[in-house]
Amino acid sequence: MKVLVVDDSKVARTIIRAVILDKHPGWSVTEAPNGAEALALASQEQFDIFSIDINMPGVDGFGLVEQLRAQGARGRMALFSANVQEPVRQRAADLGVAFISKPVTPVSVEALLAAVGHESP
Repeated sequence: MKVLVVDDSKVARTIIRAVILDKHPGWSVTEAPNGAEALALASQEQFDIFSIDINMPGVDGFGLVEQLRAQGARGRMALFSANVQEPVRQRAADLGVAFISKPVTPVSVEALLAAVGHESP
């Protein structure tokens, strides 16, 4: 499995990478600090799972999901955010992506994996 982790927080990316590789050492995890880099990476290879922060400089996570799909990304997507208000959750649902609340912890990364169908809930 190939995972793309998109978050402007290096700490968040590091935690997500570490938890995924601890559970699935054979997987490939690529990191992007922003939407522009994520789009460039996704144009070069297909990813099976996308972990995307909503609040980033430049394009936000919602816009990134739309742009990734427009360029042909087929992987399962989940959005991370500390903003757990209903409109944010509803927008994620409208986009057909999982919503995972921050902070990024081993438990929230396990929720991400469950949400994209690669772990038991």
